[in-house]
Amino acid sequence: MLVQLSDLHLREDRREPAERLEHAVRFLGALEPRPDAVLLSGDLVDEPSSAAYAQAHEMLASLGLPLHAIPGNHDDRDLLRARFGPGRAPAGAPVRFAVSCGPLRLIGCDSTSPGEEGGSLGAEQLGWLDDVLGEQPETPTLLALHHPPVATGVRSMDAIALASEDSAALETLLGAHAQVRAITCGHVHTTMTTAFAGRPLLVCPSTNSAVRLDLRARDDIPFAVSQQPLGLAVHALVDGRLVSHVQPLDAATLARQ
Repeated sequence: MLVQLSDLHLREDRREPAERLEHAVRFLGALEPRPDAVLLSGDLVDEPSSAAYAQAHEMLASLGLPLHAIPGNHDDRDLLRARFGPGRAPAGAPVRFAVSCGPLRLIGCDSTSPGEEGGSLGAEQLGWLDDVLGEQPETPTLLALHHPPVATGVRSMDAIALASEDSAALETLLGAHAQVRAITCGHVHTTMTTAFAGRPLLVCPSTNSAVRLDLRARDDIPFAVSQQPLGLAVHALVDGRLVSHVQPLDAATLARQ
């Protein structure tokens, strides 16, 4: 079983994001059976600093579970890697990994473009992904990105989504790797499902804020938050099928647990 947290947006000067993450950590601590690992699908911090990543790591390390993190557009690759791995690399190198989480293989790709809000993968990383998938063609696999490779209808987020040419290339690549059971992302601060490359695609909610849903076809609608419950995702192989549960994190409910 794999737990996914996304868009934590921790800040040194604000306590609220950390309090919301504490609710998620408390929820995870009570999960049964015990998860195999935690996936962090980007934007661990809001403004990168060593202190902010240290806070994120300290809070999550209390779970005693392997932590696998990919960066989001608010993250700094090197500062994230220094706390969460997956090991030494040249400065500015993409943060990516392929790991086993029980019977499920998890592959995390770095969809960030340093200095940009939108995402990209590029030929080098797509080549890496193709090679890594080719190593274990029979192992059920979950692919994680920060930026969704599809339009969501939320115009403010679609304007900073994964580059369309990379989405097309990724879709073609996945056509040759049937073991990828699903794709999961963050970035949009809402729960959304669709299909991509013939597989389910889940956008995981944020632990910190929820975007106000506005699907009007207008480009002048800014990002705005709503009072919808925050959340996380739980991924599990059940009878060989990858099942993903989205769990709301309601502060009042959690306080009573």
